[in-house]
Amino acid sequence: MLKSIAIGAFLFCATAAFAQQTPAPPAGGMPGPEQIFAFLDADKDGFIAKTEAQGPMVQHFDFIDSDKDGKISVAELKTAMEAMRPPEPPKADAE
Repeated sequence: MLKSIAIGAFLFCATAAFAQQTPAPPAGGMPGPEQIFAFLDADKDGFIAKTEAQGPMVQHFDFIDSDKDGKISVAELKTAMEAMRPPEPPKADAE
């Protein structure tokens, strides 16, 4: 649980920094995995290698790299970001 919170905090903080150098984030305000890749994937091969990772992503690289192939795909980053997304508040019934 603590590791999940740490990774969630990392993704939130890291994506805020990335947003300053990438296209504007979607309406939700936080950049998506594609925007993070646009910033970090220096060789544009569709993966983030350990040598391309920056900031806290370096610390959590092995957790995000779920298939343990030494690189992070967009799908792996999406999965990690989804896992860290706080639950949506319950919607009130409109009457």
